[in-house]
Amino acid sequence: MDPVFRNGDQIPVVNNYIDWERLSINEQPCCAYVDNKPSMSKYGLLFNGYACIDSRNIAPDGFRVPKIQDIITLAENLGFPNENDDRIYYNGKVAYTLKSEKTWKKSFFGEPGNNQTGLSFLAGGTLGLKYGELEFNDKGTTAGHWLFDEYLPKEGVRFFPAPPDNWPKNRFHSFSIGTGGNHCLSVGDDLLMGGLFIRLIKE
Repeated sequence: MDPVFRNGDQIPVVNNYIDWERLSINEQPCCAYVDNKPSMSKYGLLFNGYACIDSRNIAPDGFRVPKIQDIITLAENLGFPNENDDRIYYNGKVAYTLKSEKTWKKSFFGEPGNNQTGLSFLAGGTLGLKYGELEFNDKGTTAGHWLFDEYLPKEGVRFFPAPPDNWPKNRFHSFSIGTGGNHCLSVGDDLLMGGLFIRLIKE
């Protein structure tokens, strides 16, 4: 069954880079399985950012896309307040509790987690631009997810390169597990035409 918006409109599932690029350039939503293979469904679907910000709402009734504050609150509840003045970044001890015990490769980027939180984040990677071409990246070492926010949580946090009125229109908030080494959990931004997972929160 193809994913749908809250109003029942379907979100196209594509199986090649050409269709993904065509829809994304025209600011249309789409999604894809990891490596364009339905057999990878255990990871879920990668969505472009236009699916996340679409006014039809990708979350069904009773759910929502996480916001930046949700990541901050999650880490604080695990006993790890953000201690960085210029970014939202947590060391590996936080992400270690979020990672599943499987799908993560032992590498520079860390190793499988202990899933202490029960959230079972899988290392499905991302779909992004590399040397100007779309490709699936970092399966086994990273998990990228969209966030939904329209503000910076505090002045000086520079995960967007400009004040809110001047945000680049082709980028949006995200969080990642594994990027940067040592299991880290961080908040940043990604190109809307890229592909990340969406992990919903129950309201």
